[in-house]
Amino acid sequence: MANSGARTRTEETLSDLFTIKRGLATGCNKFFVLTPERAAEWNLPEEFLVPILPSPRYLEAEEILADQRGNPRIKSRLFLLVCDLPEAEVQDKHPALWRYLNYGVETGVHRRYLCRHRDPWYSQEKRPPAPFLCTYMGRGNRRTDVPFRFILNHSKATAANVYLMLYPKPPLASVLRDDPDVAKALWRAFSSMTSEALTGEGRVYGGGLHKMEPNELGNVRADLLFKVLSDRGVRIGRQLELFGG
Repeated sequence: MANSGARTRTEETLSDLFTIKRGLATGCNKFFVLTPERAAEWNLPEEFLVPILPSPRYLEAEEILADQRGNPRIKSRLFLLVCDLPEAEVQDKHPALWRYLNYGVETGVHRRYLCRHRDPWYSQEKRPPAPFLCTYMGRGNRRTDVPFRFILNHSKATAANVYLMLYPKPPLASVLRDDPDVAKALWRAFSSMTSEALTGEGRVYGGGLHKMEPNELGNVRADLLFKVLSDRGVRIGRQLELFGG
C-alpha cells in the first residue's frame, strides 16, 4: 500500500469548498436496503423509506436525474429503512414496520456490531443527499485510467459507504442556490481531473485497486473548480468568504 506525502495548504483544495463525508454504513444492507418490491411485500410505510443510490456498478450514468418526488430515475431503485422512533411507539402506531423489525430480531440483525451500538438498534446515521459524490474505491478501465467516478446527484437519494459525499460549504451552497447551472459546470470540472491528481492523494492496493478517504479527497487540488467559479464571476476565498464578482 502506498500513500503520498501531505500536500501543503498553500494550494486551494476541495476541502475549501466542500465538507466531505463517507456514505452511511447501514449495519446490514440486506435488511435495511430494500427494493420497491420488498418494501411493498412487507407493506412498509413510505414515511420510513428514503431513496438510496445503488452500488456504483449499477449506475449507468454519472448524472442522476430525479422524478417529481425526488426519487432517482434509475433502473436499480432502492430504499433505505430509516426510523428513529422508540420501539413502543413503532409497535403501537406502525404494526407493519413492527413486524419487519421483529423479523430483524429473529434473524439476528439487531446483534450485528453497528446495530447493537445504536439506540434504537434500527436507527441510521444521518446522511442527507449530497449534490456531488465520488466513488470510494475503483480501478481504471479501457476508457480511462481514472479510478474514481464523480456523480452529479439531482435526486433526494442518500448513499452508502461505497461513496464519498461532497456537501458544499455555505458560500458555495449559496452560489448553487442562485445558479443551479453552476453544479453541472463543477461536475464537468470534477470529471476532467486527471488520474495523477486523484491517485496522488489516495491509496493503492494490490491489483491496482485505489481507495480514497474523505480527508484524502479533501486534499485534492481544486484549481479546475475555482476556475469554473471565477469564469462565472464568483470568487470564494480560502477563508470561506463569498466576494462579489
